[in-house]
Order: sequence, then C-alpha cells, then structure tokens
Amino acid sequence: MKVRDVMVSDINSVSPSTPVIEVAHQMDLSGRGVISICDKDKFRGLITERDIVVNVVARARDPVTEPASAIMNEHLPIVSPSDDIMEAVKVMENSGVRALPVVQSRKLVGLFTIEELARENQALAAMVLVKV
Repeated sequence: MKVRDVMVSDINSVSPSTPVIEVAHQMDLSGRGVISICDKDKFRGLITERDIVVNVVARARDPVTEPASAIMNEHLPIVSPSDDIMEAVKVMENSGVRALPVVQSRKLVGLFTIEELARENQALAAMVLVKV
C-alpha cells in the first residue's frame, strides 16, 4: 500500500503571516489537529494543536497577534505519495511525529497522519503511537 492510498488530500493551508487564532479556527472547522503552512503554494511547515498549547497558551502569548510562522514546525521529514506506507511509518517512528507532509514536485499534495493510518491499519498506528 502506498502513502497516496492513506493520505488526506483535502488539506487546509494558511500563510505564515496568519494569526494563530485563525490557525486554531481553521483546525476547528476542518476537524483536524494539524494545519499546513504554505507560501505561494510552497510548503513551509505544519502547526499542530500541541504547538498552539505549548508555544502560545503555556507561554501567555497573544494568539491574535502571534503569526503562524512563529510556532510552525519547519524542519519536518517529508514523504512522497508513491512511498510505501511502511516507509512512512518508520519515518514517523524515527522522527517522533504524528503527521507527515506529502510532497510531490515541491508541492504539498497531502498529509499522512496517525488518524488516517489508524483508519486503514490500527496495528501500524499503534506502533507509531508507542514511539511518539
């Protein structure tokens, strides 16, 4: 099975200058705990719910004025839609992440998340959760 078979392709993206409060609002609307940050269709990073809690709420930063770029994870491993899901699972385990950007020709085409993996294969998702 390939990453393309499991990934989410209907992804919400915001720009690096988007206020964190809007990032949280977009997460709420999409029902997902992760959102991608793109600038002119180029992938820049991801923000998770945990990033907002740890980097904004816990540090008493203002989510109205704090830009997404201040808390986004920029240095994430990426996977390709044609990668085998076992390769993606290993990347998640080794990196300690629950979501991987799926990039093709430098463009974000989806997200490979622990939630989507669990829908497809609960045993693989459990393997990742033990490591993360």
